[in-house]
Amino acid sequence: NVLQKYLPTTFSKWSIEAEESKRKVTFVIGVDTFVRIINPKYYEDSYENMLEAVRDMGRKGVRYIVGGRLEQGKEQGEISKFITGQEELSTLPNDVQGLFILIREEDFRVDISSTELRKQASSSSAMMDE
Repeated sequence: NVLQKYLPTTFSKWSIEAEESKRKVTFVIGVDTFVRIINPKYYEDSYENMLEAVRDMGRKGVRYIVGGRLEQGKEQGEISKFITGQEELSTLPNDVQGLFILIREEDFRVDISSTELRKQASSSSAMMDE
């Protein structure tokens, strides 16, 4: 099975379950995960293997919603660009592009990191314990 060969265990397992149950599965992922999914490096450095694996998931009913993020590593005062994955998506064949929905910055953007969310949750929890 191409999924088991190339994709991380979790994606592969969910994908196989989706096929067996004949249900469609949609993953909500970040742009960095999207870039990894379409990176040939994870498919024996083969663009064709990557396309085969992603198409196989598509045939099994798997789709993706991709959330963007601000680019990291900018110096203070520099304007950060919002990365959606559009450049990477545009390099793929149309049938593969159709498996991914990119969330545009104007549709949804929350500038808070997971670290900040954990800090807020931790401080809220501490306040409740008092």
